[in-house]
Amino acid sequence: MAWPPGVRGLVLAAVLAVGTSAGAIAVLMHPEDSIRKITGTNSAAPGLAWSINAATLAGQASAEFRTPVGGTEYDHGSAGFVAAGNTMITVIGARGESALRDPQMYGIDARTGATRWHASAAGLGGCADTPVDGNLVCFTAAGDKPPALVGYDIDTGAITRTSIDWLIFGLAADQDRLYVAEGDVESDEVRVHAGTLADPKAHWSRAFAVGTSWDSVDSQVLDVAHGQGVLGLGAGLAGFDLRTGGPTWTADLNGCSSARGTFDALVVRTRIQCPGSRPEGSNGRTGADILDRTGRTLANTDSAAVHDVAIDRPTDATIPILLADSAYDRRDGTVRWTNPDLATRDGNTLRVAALGDAALLFDSRAGTTTGLDLRTGHQLWKASTRRFGTVHTWNGRLAVLSDNAGLWAIDPHTGDTIWDIPFRAVNDAPTPIADGQLTETSSGTYVFTDSHTMIGLRPLD
Repeated sequence: MAWPPGVRGLVLAAVLAVGTSAGAIAVLMHPEDSIRKITGTNSAAPGLAWSINAATLAGQASAEFRTPVGGTEYDHGSAGFVAAGNTMITVIGARGESALRDPQMYGIDARTGATRWHASAAGLGGCADTPVDGNLVCFTAAGDKPPALVGYDIDTGAITRTSIDWLIFGLAADQDRLYVAEGDVESDEVRVHAGTLADPKAHWSRAFAVGTSWDSVDSQVLDVAHGQGVLGLGAGLAGFDLRTGGPTWTADLNGCSSARGTFDALVVRTRIQCPGSRPEGSNGRTGADILDRTGRTLANTDSAAVHDVAIDRPTDATIPILLADSAYDRRDGTVRWTNPDLATRDGNTLRVAALGDAALLFDSRAGTTTGLDLRTGHQLWKASTRRFGTVHTWNGRLAVLSDNAGLWAIDPHTGDTIWDIPFRAVNDAPTPIADGQLTETSSGTYVFTDSHTMIGLRPLD
């Protein structure tokens, strides 16, 4: 790989980490602190501050970046990291038949791309997607004995192991608490605990009568990020109070239905027919409900025009929530406005991003992107395009998206493209950069990774 300016002569020293670390190594890497303007971009675009390659860091040609959330017991193929302030925590390992070979957890400095530390990540069943108490917390794979919670210190990589006798299948965290789901899902004997890495049931423990087959369990069974706890297993949903663990409501998920938590403790439940029973050409969606934090149905629709909401970050609870062709008050469920442009037909799915008081509507079949005023339902702008990306971040002014061609930022109120960074202009890596994960670490400063390359972008001035 031909390194861009600012990342030559990376490795200066390596020292053994001190403390309870089980083989953690702190690697001090000091790229030159310079930013390169990316060829062909305008003055508003951030420049390339640094670029690192998974194969180079690991010393293995087949090594790739992986998100820690999915664990290392199997290789789910998802590139990414967990953002922990100024440290991006990622796994690097080589592709194997089913699991990553020699997986290592890395702490990457978001400003410089320097490796702050790395440590073994073998045998992890999964990790929380949010750090807690200065640690990224993971759990050991089901076959590993004895079972344990494994904490990686964000600053040093030092490892803390807490022995447990639970069969963990879900892990989540908020600012000051760790939430652990464990038990036998096939017997509907499930418990959720709230505590810390050192004492995972320090705050409370509750039993829940929900379950499913082990093959149906994924890493997102616990949601604690929207103001209440939601446990989803198989055909059952259960809400609980984050502070006390007290159960607040239950609901069913029939057929192949799904649910997602969203802003201000609301849950959107989408009714979906399983593939074998849906009409030909249909997306299987027959309607949806919005449940409030008590499980009460706030709004519902029998329309197939239910949306895939990529990101839901309204200004506040006065901004309505979209369902089919209408916008509903998030507090009492009243219809605030209706817009027929939201009612897609013929099995088409409209992708939506709610950003402040505006929404982006992506209609790939019609080849359009539309900006909508969420307070009134009026169209702000509409553009013909065949470029539809993933919305990653929203800072109150710009939304940043990615696809396999690059990154770009738009103003949701006007539809203007503020800057555009083609991946082919970033570097000349043997493997071209593709779509991946992006986060904004501070105003105008971003970290992006795909499977092979991680880059840092910073303002030029």
